[in-house]
Parts: sequence; C-alpha cells; structure tokens
Amino acid sequence: MLFEFRSLPLLVTAVALVGCASTPVSPLVRPSPEMQGEVIVFRESAFAAGGVSLKVGVGASVFANLKNTEKVRAMFPTGEHEFFVQARNANPTKVRVTVERMAPVCLRTSANPSTYGKAAVPIVLIATGYHFYLDQVPCPPQDELAKYKDFSVTYQE
Repeated sequence: MLFEFRSLPLLVTAVALVGCASTPVSPLVRPSPEMQGEVIVFRESAFAAGGVSLKVGVGASVFANLKNTEKVRAMFPTGEHEFFVQARNANPTKVRVTVERMAPVCLRTSANPSTYGKAAVPIVLIATGYHFYLDQVPCPPQDELAKYKDFSVTYQE
C-alpha cells in the first residue's frame, strides 16, 4: 500500500505548519511630514479565528501581520487609500478611507461570527477561509488603544 496511516499525523502537521506561515511584510514609503496622516488598525480579540494571523495592507502591499489584540500605527500620504485585511486564503475585506493631516484614521477589524458555524464543519472553513470585517470607526481613547500590543511597521530608507 502506497499510503500508510501512520504517516497521516506527519502529513497533517506539515500541512498545518505551512498554513500558519506569515506573509512577509513590505516596508512602507515614508511620506513627507507636511503631507502625512496616521492610520491605526486594531484587531479585536476573538476566540473564533484567534490563532489566525491577519494580513493588513494598502493597495497590493501587506505592511503588517496582526494577531489577536494587536494594532499597527502607520503614516501614509494624505489622500484616499484602499486598505484591506485578509486571513489565509479568504477574500480580502477592503475599505477606502481619506487620510488627512493631523486627523488619525482608525480601522477596527474583527472576525465574522459565521466563523463559529464554519468551525463545526472544518471542510467548509478550509474551503472558504476566515472572513474578517474592516470598519472605519471613531478612534478609541488612548487608554483603550493601550490594551492592544503594537506591531512595528517598517519604512523604506
């Protein structure tokens, strides 16, 4: 027999480890100080999809990988930008925001509650992936944001 069942645990472990690999992040271009605004993306804690790394990007570039209760602060040129979050093989969730000088933009991301139902049928979860919301929200007070761990963004020199 070509396939032996004692090889199954090794195969499952290898597939799981490959699925957990983080996407490399790209450094951002540092905007000029007079033409920049801050964007803060924070990920709410959730049991569903809690162990899944979440890619955060702008345009086609990923600039952060967030875990549960993490946030990223980054400076972007003023103007309109399309941000996205994406978990593993799921379709990205996108939102367009206008970045303004001296007015931080806050984006909250959270797991879609449908993930709980999909977890009951793992093949459905594997096929469709984890879906996350991404919403522009009023910025929480600093003491609330302090509860989130920082993900350090890098900039090109």
